[in-house]
Amino acid sequence: MEKVIREQIKKLKKEKEYDKIYEIYGREEYLKNTPYLIKMKEINGLKKEGKYFDILNKYGEKAYNQTLKRAMYEEIKENRGILRAGLWRIKEGVKRGIKHTALIGTGVLMIIPPLTSNYAKGEKDKNSVIYAEEIGEYDKKIKSYAKEVMAMNLDDTQVFMKVIDDMWEGIQGYGVPEKDITGFSELDLADEDGYGVCRNMASDVARKLNEISPKYNARTIIVKTSDYGQYRIADINRKFIKNEEEHESNDENAEKSDPTIFDKVIGAVAGNHMVTLVDIPEEDLILVLDPTNPGIGIYRNGEIIMFNSDKQNGVEFEPKEYISATMGVGIGDGLENIFGVIDDYGKSYKKPKLSFDELEEKYGLDAQNKALKYVREKNNFKESLKVKNNEENTKEEDRYDREENIKQTNNETAKEQDDGNVR
Repeated sequence: MEKVIREQIKKLKKEKEYDKIYEIYGREEYLKNTPYLIKMKEINGLKKEGKYFDILNKYGEKAYNQTLKRAMYEEIKENRGILRAGLWRIKEGVKRGIKHTALIGTGVLMIIPPLTSNYAKGEKDKNSVIYAEEIGEYDKKIKSYAKEVMAMNLDDTQVFMKVIDDMWEGIQGYGVPEKDITGFSELDLADEDGYGVCRNMASDVARKLNEISPKYNARTIIVKTSDYGQYRIADINRKFIKNEEEHESNDENAEKSDPTIFDKVIGAVAGNHMVTLVDIPEEDLILVLDPTNPGIGIYRNGEIIMFNSDKQNGVEFEPKEYISATMGVGIGDGLENIFGVIDDYGKSYKKPKLSFDELEEKYGLDAQNKALKYVREKNNFKESLKVKNNEENTKEEDRYDREENIKQTNNETAKEQDDGNVR
């Protein structure tokens, strides 16, 4: 029976009869088998008509709440401006996080005050002095790297994929960072022996992109990624290391290493991943780069959509603006960080100049892999050219040395003959 149902749903999908899937098999199968763009188009249409309960019935509580939140944001923005709307968004995010985890009155959020932007700014200022030499070396290195990338005349997608690919090639791999310096987490990836996690990688990529082109305005944001769904990473060789303090686990203690309820609560409230945001000003677009699980997405209408996620059943990235705003993470701190997060949220509601399909064609998984192939071939050509030039230079130097030796020998012979004549 299950097989028959699967075949019938597959047939309806092929015929694009998505509403029939909903009518016959219910909301769960409809949501699982209907493309994202079809669902969003209908939700936006129902929203314009004020049919919020239709959204609740067909798309569930999450879509209903998101639509209400979006409508409220737009209303506040229209009547009181983007700043008020952004602050409202942050406040609602905190309230929603607490309510979702049923933690009102508990001490879980006590972890946040020590990490607020003012504290982080103080730590960053202090670390800028303590680690001045390492910071200076890192800055020199990325300036040199940026010049190399700029000389290659790459388009944006090629630049992003090259920087992410080079990062993975240039470090030991993914692992719990050794230094993890507040304000300078990228220093963990400063050399080939370096290693780190998402926060180190997102910050490293942001720093390099800003050196390549200030137009990118690269910065980091905290997100919560779902624990389910399909996601395909770009063709980048990721390396994973085992830190010395970690030990091999067996079936007996594997259960103990699973995330605790407390871990899940913190993840739900504060997020569990960090990605990089970049501006594409000419397209009125904020792109999302995930260096850890190499892929590209867009920050749109307050939501993150990754092109690497399966269209029907993909991994979700929920931006945690309120945590990113109150924690001085990556680039930006203090009020600058808060206003930056608010500004990003507001800009995400600008309509991009390209359609979703055009954006996917330009930045999607296929485009990512084509960009990787191109930059690698260009790198290989450059390296082979360098070897060839070195070989030619060596031959030229050898020829020059031989000619000099001949000249010197002739001169010595002539001198001996002259000396003989004098005698």
